[in-house]
Amino acid sequence: MRPTRAWTIAGLVLVAAIGVGLALGEVGLRLFYPQQLSVWRLERDGLTSHPPGVVAYLPQRGISVSFNSEGMRDLEHSVTKAEGTFRVLLLGDSFMEALQLPFESSFPSLVERLLAGRTGRRIEVVNASVSGWGTDDELQYLATRGLKWKPDLIVVAMTLHNDIADNLRERFHTTRNGALVEQPAQVSFLEQRNIQAKTFLAARFHTYQLLVRARRFQETHSEARKLSGHVVDLFRNPTDPQIARGVELTSLLLKRIHRLASANTSVLTLVLLPLAVQLSDARFATFAASATDKLDMTRPQRMMTDVGRRLGIEVIDLLPGFREWTTGGGESLYLESDGHWNEEGHRLAARIVATELVRLGLVRERELKASAPSTRKWRLRS
Repeated sequence: MRPTRAWTIAGLVLVAAIGVGLALGEVGLRLFYPQQLSVWRLERDGLTSHPPGVVAYLPQRGISVSFNSEGMRDLEHSVTKAEGTFRVLLLGDSFMEALQLPFESSFPSLVERLLAGRTGRRIEVVNASVSGWGTDDELQYLATRGLKWKPDLIVVAMTLHNDIADNLRERFHTTRNGALVEQPAQVSFLEQRNIQAKTFLAARFHTYQLLVRARRFQETHSEARKLSGHVVDLFRNPTDPQIARGVELTSLLLKRIHRLASANTSVLTLVLLPLAVQLSDARFATFAASATDKLDMTRPQRMMTDVGRRLGIEVIDLLPGFREWTTGGGESLYLESDGHWNEEGHRLAARIVATELVRLGLVRERELKASAPSTRKWRLRS
């Protein structure tokens, strides 16, 4: 046998052995240690989204999740708004994306039904939320895609423990001399092809996802430590300089969203999502014990409420209702596994927001009846 032919055969045998090994490993992972396959992709303009029409099973949750033809964790929506419909565009991150539970048990679906029941109107909530989005991403989405929905109301759900940090990455906007400046995050053709290949593998192969998890282990822990430090800084008084810069940037981003909304006859409101450590004095005391100085428990909410007041944006703060529920003996609102809301958390948030939207006149009743004043008894089921 010629040496060249022998080497060719040996190479083919090696490739076949590797292929068989990977196939067996993939089958083993699917059966005994399934990974969460990716349901995200990166667009050419740098914005993270979901692949349209994808259905994926999440083994950690035991549920299947689906995305509509627009890549939203939502039902299908016609771009043309039906006559008589009041349309709400919801912008948020993983809390609103809600991959932890069935869609019908999540905030977007619940608040749609509650508003319809309380106002007698046809309500349509369009959920354009994606994990990892901050106000910067939400402005980018609204300016490039979101306004086609012609929403009557735009709701920005702000996760206080990480949205300011996300905005400080300055993917799409930065500040210069106190003004907001765009900086497009275009992805080159070759980068896009590379990302598409990785997205394909991450969405289909458990082996690839396990390798990615192993490679990112140290990076993930480093990011978690940075986020923990950022969360502590949110509660400091006086304000940490980096947090002050983040609040300024966030204020300018919200100002631009407000301007876009007003120019398109939409109303903007801001919903503040509390941190789990804020729900009781005891939990916050344990959290604050690691800090070398005194922390102010409601400082993040007050900072963003002040921003809303300056910009003329109505702010709905979930913290009072969440604390009332917790101190009144209500069951846990957060999942222990990853810190997102459980079904009770989504139900309570939807009840508070629906009540406040009606009370503030942001969603009016069909016959324009006077709304009953809020009783703040969030433990009562709707």
